[in-house]
Amino acid sequence: MSLQLFFLNPLIRLSMKRRFRKKPHVMELRAIMSEIARRPAKIPPRIAKTETSLGSVRTEVFRAASADETRALLYIHGGGWVAGTPTNHIALLWRLADQAGVPVYAPDYRLAPEHPFPAGLDDCVGVYRALLDKGIAASSIVVGGDSAGGNLTLALALKLKQLGWPQPAGLVCLSPATELVEPLPSHISNKNSDAMFDPRIFATVRKVYWPNQDGANPLISPLRGDVRGLPPTLFQASAAEMLRDDSVRMAEKMRAAGVSVTLDLWPRVFHVWQVTADILPEARVAIHRIASFVKERFADTARKAAA
Repeated sequence: MSLQLFFLNPLIRLSMKRRFRKKPHVMELRAIMSEIARRPAKIPPRIAKTETSLGSVRTEVFRAASADETRALLYIHGGGWVAGTPTNHIALLWRLADQAGVPVYAPDYRLAPEHPFPAGLDDCVGVYRALLDKGIAASSIVVGGDSAGGNLTLALALKLKQLGWPQPAGLVCLSPATELVEPLPSHISNKNSDAMFDPRIFATVRKVYWPNQDGANPLISPLRGDVRGLPPTLFQASAAEMLRDDSVRMAEKMRAAGVSVTLDLWPRVFHVWQVTADILPEARVAIHRIASFVKERFADTARKAAA
């Protein structure tokens, strides 16, 4: 454990878990993430940040000067389906663009409760379609996301399967929520070790994200989906967080279906620690592993195309 993590863990417990205990509702994330966004991370001069519209969705783009424009990383931010923008993830996004060597497209998708399921997922499908329309092959796209964005990453892959569209080269899921109906073991066993959340907020998601819908729909709870044929996937999660088993169970199911899976469980870190890369060495190491996975996926698809 780094010295930075030693001090940051209790700080997050004081600033976030205590706040959720006082107001255990997913909508509290909106206020928290809005406050964080007012102090955005700095971007080094070698990384350009621009805005575009993809599939009618405002999308932030991060790219290094030498970025390979024939490839793309589509990154879907987290925030409980109700909060956040790409601004909350700048420290992660610019590093991914820098280390993976490709443009990172981060859509500002519609949020619940104003726009409940399937609005956010529909936006992600539209952005993916727009990347294909730009001439970027599916085999040259990796899709990733954290927490709710990790859920949308998996839901997007399942939706592409339904539509008969080509799958991306790979998926990156950072502490994804994969089961939204029934509690998994870590939702209970890790309620104290989780530095960020109060378990009571899980029950509040249903009312805002999928009112009048069936939460067992695999596009809401990807763990319930048919995962055969999904692309190679990297999971990163904290062993101490409540959402640990969302990654563990999803990884097990995908492996059983013949999908190539890497499950990267980290001790002592908090939920989506990767976004604190400006402070935390563990976050920078995790991002390096993500970028390596992305580059490996592109290299593998290029080898297969040349064979």
